Amino acid sequence: MNQTDLRDVLERYQQGTCTTEEKRLVENWYQAVGEERELRLTPEEQETVRLNLWNRIAEQTINTKEADPEDQSWVAAPVARWAAAAVVALGLGLGAWQFWPAAKPQTVATTATASAQWVVYPNTSQQVVNITLPDSSRVQLSPGSQLKYPRTFGAKQRPVYLVGKAFFKVQRDTTRPFQVYTAQMLTTVLGTSFTVQAYQGQKKAVVEVKTGRVRVSPRVVANAPISKALPAAIVVLPNQQAVYSPERQQLQRELVAQPVQLKSQSFVFDDRPVPEVLTALETAYGVHIVFDNKALANCTVTLALRNKSLYGKLDVLCKTLGATYEEVNAQILFHGPGCQGS
Repeated sequence: MNQTDLRDVLERYQQGTCTTEEKRLVENWYQAVGEERELRLTPEEQETVRLNLWNRIAEQTINTKEADPEDQSWVAAPVARWAAAAVVALGLGLGAWQFWPAAKPQTVATTATASAQWVVYPNTSQQVVNITLPDSSRVQLSPGSQLKYPRTFGAKQRPVYLVGKAFFKVQRDTTRPFQVYTAQMLTTVLGTSFTVQAYQGQKKAVVEVKTGRVRVSPRVVANAPISKALPAAIVVLPNQQAVYSPERQQLQRELVAQPVQLKSQSFVFDDRPVPEVLTALETAYGVHIVFDNKALANCTVTLALRNKSLYGKLDVLCKTLGATYEEVNAQILFHGPGCQGS
């Protein structure tokens, strides 16, 4: 079979129109990738092919239908077919640029390239690049990252595709959810600001919320073994982050490393009950603090906690009371010995 015939088979395979025999042949090639053939592409070229094939997956799936963000079934089959075709193309040393002509290296730094429907923006500079999307949402794209978005958003959804890291400030639109797809997960919002970090080869993907709320759903990772059902989607609030490990198929909600103050609050307490102090911290940072109100009701403190982080304030309070705290599922569990009543 010559290369032209092989490319035709691969195209029919990713479209789902090949014969049973052709399907068997492609999947046999897929299993044999890397065993006997030497790759003809440099690592940089292979990465470019991978990024562009991922974009092709995005285009194929979005063009197929505007699906419910919770319904992942329509994505899985095209992803699997493209993943197999991509690996076969690379493993057999095909002219990968011929297999998918659009997969040519991006040579101009921080310059977007556009097709009829999509804009692909690779940030090859050393600086964060600011991008304004068709709905006026804004993106700060980090170095070494790539963003793909439609030239015009559809009537039902606002999908974008990210490899790497970006901060999003999304215009609110309750009729069209804004969706950030990465290889590992899907982040869905109506209007908020948040950071997504999902670099290629990174073991964990992270979504960190600054304002509003987002829903994070795991996605099937190409070629990754699936030993159990994917975790359920979670909602993430300000000062929280979702951390997803595809290898462990584990999705966790955590507090960010340094929670920021969300509401104005005085942190000067003059002989005030400890539950009042903890409630003030909870309100200011939007972080749920679990404590035994009855046990701490008779405990009072005189403290000035200005110019300290949330954890710094908690450390001072714990030192004063002989208490401890821990973080569990994006909450603070405060353990105090209590005080005797007068």
